[in-house]
Amino acid sequence: MKKGIWIPIVVLIALGGGVAMAFALNGSDDIALTDDFTSSFLDPEVEIDEGFHYFQSEKNNFSMWFPAGYYLSDDPVQYESKRHFESLNMYEKNVNESGFRGHIQLKYRDNMTEHRAHLQLNRLLEDLSYEQQYEQLQTDEVTIYYGSSYFTLKDKKGVTYDPNDHFANRYFALVQSNDTEEFIVITYRLACKDGVACEINNDQESRFFDTLIQNIRFRK
Repeated sequence: MKKGIWIPIVVLIALGGGVAMAFALNGSDDIALTDDFTSSFLDPEVEIDEGFHYFQSEKNNFSMWFPAGYYLSDDPVQYESKRHFESLNMYEKNVNESGFRGHIQLKYRDNMTEHRAHLQLNRLLEDLSYEQQYEQLQTDEVTIYYGSSYFTLKDKKGVTYDPNDHFANRYFALVQSNDTEEFIVITYRLACKDGVACEINNDQESRFFDTLIQNIRFRK
């Protein structure tokens, strides 16, 4: 984890880090900290990278890095926490400088066999991938299956394109524990304001999603 270093805010903005540091320096501007429901899951004592907060699930099934500028929905339809199942929806409060808002959906499951985990992966690929394309990352603790695609409507029908030819507006991952029968499915969708075309930086959003999925930790 990075240790904090004091640098004038003007310099940080010049370096392109102004948005993330603004959240870190002025918590009153960050919905993640001002929203009572969202902030109840955050631990400000745990030091992580700027632009994120340390998040622990209600049942202590998992922890993750929660993005600044997002809030956790407390709608019973969009939030559920049980011993073996948790479902969360996280929304970006404001339209960002690129003209879109993000929506992150996360579902935790345990007591899942290898077979059921692969069924879930296949379902994820059918729903969100381009021609079943995905990548795999193996660590000591987890195996991550992840990918992205560009989705749009053409003649009132949904069409999925290769994200290498278009910017990606949907990211997906299945994070599977190597030691326990647990996994998390996480999706990240980008919606342009009022349906108007907007510019999305593939490299930036890919790094953001990678940060999310690579900092999920199972707690059991």
